[in-house]
Formats: sequence, structure tokens, C-alpha cells
Amino acid sequence: MSEIAIDYTARDYAALKQELINLVNLNTGKSWDPTDNSDLGNVLLESFAYMGDIMSYYIDRAANETSVDTAVKTDTLLGFASLFGYKPSGPTPAQVTVQFTNNNSTSVDLPIGTQVMAPLTYGPFAQCYFETTQAYVAVQSGQSVSITAIEGKTVNTDKPDYIDPVYHKPLPAIIGTSDGTPSQNITILDLGIVDSSLIVYVGQGVSFSPWTYVSTLIEYGPEDLVFTTSQNSDGTLTVIFGDGVNGSIPSASQVISAIYKTSVGIYGNIISNAIAEVSFIPGNVDPDAITYFTATNPSPAVGGADADNTSQIRSKIKGAIATRRRAVTLADYNYLTALVPLVGRANSSAGVYTSVNVYVQSQYDGSATPGLVSGVPTPNWTALQTSVTSYLSDKVPVGTTVNVLPPSYIPVYINIAVVAEPALKQSTLKLAVYKALLASGTGLFSYDQVSFGMTVPLSALYAAVSNVTGVASANVVQLCTDNSNTASTLVFSPNQIPYLLPANLTITVSGGIAL
Repeated sequence: MSEIAIDYTARDYAALKQELINLVNLNTGKSWDPTDNSDLGNVLLESFAYMGDIMSYYIDRAANETSVDTAVKTDTLLGFASLFGYKPSGPTPAQVTVQFTNNNSTSVDLPIGTQVMAPLTYGPFAQCYFETTQAYVAVQSGQSVSITAIEGKTVNTDKPDYIDPVYHKPLPAIIGTSDGTPSQNITILDLGIVDSSLIVYVGQGVSFSPWTYVSTLIEYGPEDLVFTTSQNSDGTLTVIFGDGVNGSIPSASQVISAIYKTSVGIYGNIISNAIAEVSFIPGNVDPDAITYFTATNPSPAVGGADADNTSQIRSKIKGAIATRRRAVTLADYNYLTALVPLVGRANSSAGVYTSVNVYVQSQYDGSATPGLVSGVPTPNWTALQTSVTSYLSDKVPVGTTVNVLPPSYIPVYINIAVVAEPALKQSTLKLAVYKALLASGTGLFSYDQVSFGMTVPLSALYAAVSNVTGVASANVVQLCTDNSNTASTLVFSPNQIPYLLPANLTITVSGGIAL
């Protein structure tokens, strides 16, 4: 038998079949090239090649899941996140100002937690809810009041049987029963639970008591009534109790219940006047009070964002590995800041090491300038600033001052003329060019593609447009930040992020079919 040289790069069906044919020819001394599908030898070769192709696929998939860069399964990335101490964040609720009008003949109180509903005509949700964060006492007949509200629906507010008859507040939802074993895991099946809203109770009657959420159980003793959580790949949340060494174990047969809010994330950024009704008023008030009020939102809701996606989780895991919880270089500041829940991206600059500016962009909230409205930070960004400052406080060198600042968003103006290939509608090409620049996730100026301190060369714009199917030629008439008639490479400072509004994009199409 002749010596066989194995080609280890032959991993797909066609290559494997050819290698098998070569092997047959090598060992028989003949030239066999099977083309007859009824040939038993050909059938066997194709079967083995198919089997090898499938095995190669699964081997590659398994190998990919061992690396942060190549893993695609959310479960794998969540495992890496847990290993390196990063806890992926849930959705960020939007904020809005709600205007309530009392149409009743008597005054009525509006406690904290008063709930309103807005129907949704887009996305996977039929409606979203907002709950007030301020109380207003004695709203008079005919009076209108404006109250701040946060998007999110408290569990059980839509279930009359689970409303306390005395205090008219939702009762905790039962999520399980303790079996008395260490490290119990109980999964809450609702999706989109807001991180900061979860309160867990153990027991009923006199033993009924809230346990405290902590980011990790390692720092707590066997008597501490604490729990932590982990995100699951299907969007649910798992409550994790201690093992009797780090954190207490709930006694056997004790009921585990919880109060929490669920959010629709980015879909909570509703337009003006979208709120349609008052859906729940907590507290010892007239049960018919929800019918006394009309409610609306004169301004849009802002700041809502989705939970970390796989791309963000992957990026933040790599940051956690690189920094090891210590800020030395400016890159370390960027990585560490990105580990704070709800941070989209960060960039740092400094003249001296004792004073570092950290510019923080929040997660994508559906707007062109996430975290800012008309140049003013949203309440969510202000809360994020506090979280970042607190998180970095014990990770920076002694004597170093860290200033957490919002990004400076710089508008971009583009005017581009394209020529369509024959037989292509001009309107079709115009839409395709628009998507190449602004489509969510892939557009040249979408949230995922822009960043702090980037450079936008003319060549990048030409490449994005020229790659659109049907573009015969393109000419950039305008690429600038001051709406002048110039076309030049754009360079942004470390605190600046470019953004492109549809109103600032002019696309002129000629050639093709004028439709």
C-alpha cells in the first residue's frame, strides 16, 4: 500500500469526497472519477463525505465555544461573564412626564407607583406601562398635575386576586419553595426584569422577611440573608441563594416570593401623547379612582434601552480580563467603565495621570444622541454617571481624580449624488443608499458603527455607497460638520461622537428608471 498523505484542511463535503476519490485511486492504481449516482462506490463515498462534513461542523462549533472571540451561544458568553466577574445588565426603563387630570368632583391622592398604560403599534409588545416616582396629595377636581414616571410594570398589578385588600398594593409573586439545600437556584419566568427592582422575600406570616440583593455572595457569611442573580440566555432571571458558608440557606418548605418590575426596554421610548389610560393606583384610595383621571404625556419618553446583547457581553468580558479591576492605562479606564451596567461605550483622556476624564455613552436608546436630549443629559445618564464614579472609586491610583462626563455629539451633513444602473428604479436605489448609511446595526453612521474620537474618511463613505447593489457611480458633494459645501475627511476629538440625522442626509439619484 502506498504512503497516504492526509490533507487536514479537507473539512467540507466537496473536499472530503475528493480526498476519498484520491485515496481509492492511490490504492488501486487506477483513475476512478465516479459520476454515476447509482454506482454503489459513489454512494458510499458521498455518504462518508457527508458524515465527515457534519462532524467537522460540530467539531468547529465546539472549538469556537472555548473562546470569547468566537463563541456564539449566549449561554457560553454568560458563563465567561460569570467567570470573570461581569454581570450583564437587564433593560433600562425610559422616563417620561405624565400629566394627570382629575375629572372627578372630589380631590384624590396619586401615590408613588400610580400606573399608566400606552398601547404600542410597533415591536413585539402590545403595550407598555409607566409608574410614577413621586406622590401628589389631593389633586383637586379639574386640576392637572405633571408627575415623573419610569417605564415598567410591577408584577401582579394586573391580577385583582393578588392585590392586598387593605393596602391595595400588589402582593409578591410566588416563585418557588425552599428545599433547604445549599446554593438553591430559582428562575423567574418573566422576561425583561429591571435589575434594581427585584425584592425577594422568604417565608410567610411572622417569618416573612425581605432578603438583600448583593452582586456576589463571596463577601458574606453564613448568617447573612442575601441573594444574587444571574441572567439566562432566554431573557429570564435566576435567583441564587447562599450555601451556608457564603450567604444563608432559606429554611426548608419556606415560600420564596418576589416583587419586581418588567420593562420593554427601547420600546418604552414612546412618542408624545401615547399614554392612553390610568391602569392602577396603589394605596388606600377609592377603588374607582382610576376612572376619575385622564392621563397623557406631552413629551416623548427617553432613555429606554435593551439589555446587553451578545456583542456587548463579548466586549465587556474582554475588558474584564484585560484590566483585572485596576486602572493603570487609559484603556483600563475604558474597559472598567464599560463593565458598569447600562454603559454603551467609554473613552478616556488625560494630560496627567492624576486627572482623568472619562466620557461615557449610555446604551442605545433609539435616539441619535443616546443619553442626551437637546444636549442635556437624561436622568438615566445622570444615574449612570453616579454608578460609574462609584465603581471606579476603588480601582484608580491614590490621588487620581476621575471626571465622568457625557459625550459631545457632533452632527454630520452629507450630500451624495449616485447614478443608478439601467433597469433599476431610482427610488429603490435611494432607499438602499439610505440604509447603507443609517440602517440600525450595519449603517455607516448607526450606533454600532460610530465611536468616540473616530475618523470618517471620504473613502469610507464612497465604499459604503459604492458597495450598494445597483450603484454605477457616486460623487460625494458634501461631508462636513458645519453644513458647509465641503467634502473632506472628518476627524473627531476623544470626547466627540458623530451622528447623522435623516434630515441632514441628501441623496440625489440619476440614471436608471425615474420611479
